[in-house]
Amino acid sequence: MIDDPTPHASAAPLGGLDLDPAGRERADALAARLDRHRASYYAGTPEISDAAYDALEDELRTVDPTHPVLSRVGSAPAVSEWEKARHEIPMGSLNKVVSEEELKGWVDRCEELLAKDGHAPVRDALFVAEKLDGLSLEIIYRDGALAEAITRGDGDVGERITANVVRMRGVPRRIKERRPISVRGEIILRRSTLESEPFFAEYATTRNGAAGVSRRFDGRGAEHLTVLFYDVADHLDFATEQAKFEWLRGLGLATPRTASGSLADVIALYRRYQEETRGSLDYEIDGLVISIDSLAAQALLGELNRRPRGATALKFASPAKVTRVVSIDWDTGPSGRVTPVATVEPVELVGAVVQRASLHNAANVRALGLGVGDEVLVSRRNDVIPYVEEVVEKRGAEAKPPTECPRCAQPIVVEGEYLLCRNAECPAIVEGRIHNWIGAIGALEWGDKLVAQVVRAGLVREPVDLYRLTVADIAKLERRGEKIATKCLEELRARLPVTLPVFLAGLGIEGFSTQTARLLFAAGYTELEKLQAATEPEIAAVPGLGDIKARTIVKGLAARREEVARLLAGGILPVTPEQAGPLAGVTFCFTGAAERPRAELVRLVEGAGGRVLSSVTKELKYLVIADVESSSSKAAKARKLGTVLITEGDLVAMASGAPPPARPAPPGP
Repeated sequence: MIDDPTPHASAAPLGGLDLDPAGRERADALAARLDRHRASYYAGTPEISDAAYDALEDELRTVDPTHPVLSRVGSAPAVSEWEKARHEIPMGSLNKVVSEEELKGWVDRCEELLAKDGHAPVRDALFVAEKLDGLSLEIIYRDGALAEAITRGDGDVGERITANVVRMRGVPRRIKERRPISVRGEIILRRSTLESEPFFAEYATTRNGAAGVSRRFDGRGAEHLTVLFYDVADHLDFATEQAKFEWLRGLGLATPRTASGSLADVIALYRRYQEETRGSLDYEIDGLVISIDSLAAQALLGELNRRPRGATALKFASPAKVTRVVSIDWDTGPSGRVTPVATVEPVELVGAVVQRASLHNAANVRALGLGVGDEVLVSRRNDVIPYVEEVVEKRGAEAKPPTECPRCAQPIVVEGEYLLCRNAECPAIVEGRIHNWIGAIGALEWGDKLVAQVVRAGLVREPVDLYRLTVADIAKLERRGEKIATKCLEELRARLPVTLPVFLAGLGIEGFSTQTARLLFAAGYTELEKLQAATEPEIAAVPGLGDIKARTIVKGLAARREEVARLLAGGILPVTPEQAGPLAGVTFCFTGAAERPRAELVRLVEGAGGRVLSSVTKELKYLVIADVESSSSKAAKARKLGTVLITEGDLVAMASGAPPPARPAPPGP
């Protein structure tokens, strides 16, 4: 493996930031030459040709892709806000395991599922990469040039921080690959930089430093951050994870350390990382990413909860320390659920100072017998969420849950383990419902802070109020102005009209997701009036729903009837399938390179009423691919599921109203 090769493992360390003495000497020598030649070039007396300079730079990028001399010189232009941007392909997360036994269970389950397709066992062909603990981002290259850099955000929408990213170490402004590609990376702050640079004195951890500095509007400090790359977003076909990482490194991109081997190798490596390796790294990791090396096998495994089955995050054991409870606070969330949080005496865990820890719910507080003054054991589960694990020594009276909502002072109701506020006018619930509408329609400019501001100012109580806002209403709010206000209101109007599934999902009815709305739509409930008149038995008969969901839907629609009427009166009308566009209700997925940027193709589909999926599933109608005869793993899976393969040209024609190509999916092998 990485530190101790075995017969099944990679023969040498791959990736990471470490260089041997000879490599460091060569990198520094190359950097000095590049600095000298750059100075002479700008002085008007170049000593070598541009081609020779490029060759030296390419060699340095091969030896040490994160060397600071490769970063852009100068300052990034200051900005007043980061523009929101939608990812070409959603940046999802991984399922997790937290022990060796759970890892073995994951491998067993993968092999059980693969065996149904006649696939051989995979436990001797696993791939390992360090799970970096920084800020994830997508970088898009077009025609070999860096075009955009977007933070992960919520996975679908992030912030375009290109001006800062181009100054970070490890980010080439140009690459040799000419096809448009989207690569995934992690912005990290090295431990040595956190300790040695006074600029980072205000940050307690490398993760906080990376997250804070990468989003600074003035760009200061970005040159001290480093980007390591770990994925390419489905633009190219590779046979294995190993091949993918080799391709990334071949472009001059730095990566985390990787290895390959059997399940036994992976477990041995995991133990070494916990005991030795993790502490010796110059950057933070919070686990290892374990993947089935074969990407064809990963495609066969598909997804679980919108996360790939063929990869999992093997987390390190969470450390825990004893501290004292200072107070127990109760907070009302956007759904009306009232949850407890313990404020504790500050304690450092995994490089972060913890002062607040989750108590989950009232039942957990009772089970712990927790009170102010108690000594408790606090951990950071998955190295992220502070959590009170147990009471070590009882010193205070047991905490009593509130009987009134902390936000609106209305009586609380108890449902099972949870305390709930059922006051529809509660500011927390109103904010939650507005967030829900904003999320459903995809208005990128509306963030949490702005929603909270308009609700607390009494400007908005329900979704229709958003469309009654004026530029002056928003501009007078703290840290806003006419420019921001205009952009936000234009974003709302640009998302009109909305389709019926989006309209229904945006109402915020409990348990009513966009997927639920699509199931109803597919079952023939294509008009709002028809759905409002439906009975519980009729809704329960829709495939994928059932009695419980039907009861929730019917009651929820009845409760929202007046609000729906106000939306309709305000001109917010759900459109019919014909009005929604020629691709209404049709699903598409993209794979491989394309002539147009992926984001442009996604907008084309959505603008014509279609929907873009991130992977090949039974729900997918069309797979857009350069070569419809491709034998790639994704194409093979699509054929097996009956998905039709079409070209980019076919898609453009369909979006203009042309009929779909008469090209049925050929039978699978």
